[in-house]
Amino acid sequence: MITKLHLAPIICIIILLFADTSHSLTLDDVVDKVQERYEKTKNFQADFTQTSILKTVKHRQVSKGRVFIRKPGMMRWEYREPEGQLIVSDGKVIWFYIPADKQVMMSSAGSDKDSHAHTIFLSGSGKLRDTFQIDYEPDVAIDKDSDGKKRYIYLKLIPNKPQPNLTRLILGINKEDFKIEMSSVFDIYGNQTMVSFSNIEIKKDISENLFHFEIPDGIRVITQ
Repeated sequence: MITKLHLAPIICIIILLFADTSHSLTLDDVVDKVQERYEKTKNFQADFTQTSILKTVKHRQVSKGRVFIRKPGMMRWEYREPEGQLIVSDGKVIWFYIPADKQVMMSSAGSDKDSHAHTIFLSGSGKLRDTFQIDYEPDVAIDKDSDGKKRYIYLKLIPNKPQPNLTRLILGINKEDFKIEMSSVFDIYGNQTMVSFSNIEIKKDISENLFHFEIPDGIRVITQ
């Protein structure tokens, strides 16, 4: 089940998707490229695979679907597997729709701005260095190629202001085309949410109508 807890890693993942980097670039160069690329990216859509790992119960859940992002602050996450769920925001309101439960949860998109600093980027403002401490992440033992070499260049982002839903963000930058293709978010309890993207489109226009949600008849509404 998708809950409000899932929103923090979802937003984190989107803000840093497309950075052009190079082996010869310094860390500061990479950060500058990330910032510049994000500011130039207006629309984004892709298929996604989200893996959520709950540390205390050692439970792993894999979800798949399609995501659409339009600046400033609009997003739509269509979960298709293992069950249909929907997260939609028009930049002002966030709707969590769970058809199987016949309910939708509504909250203000700006109500968590202090506790989720990464939402600054979805509003079209904010600088990475103002929000995170950034360094390379050497201790990653996943996503190795057939030669045993790491497929990605990894960056570690630590929020300057402590946040229960975000203590560490790991970004994986593809070494072939130098785009960020995966992200792992860790919360205060050690839970991890990893999202990878495929079939990425960043130049295709997305209608603003896609980011509005009409509550179906007979659905219970919970305001948070």
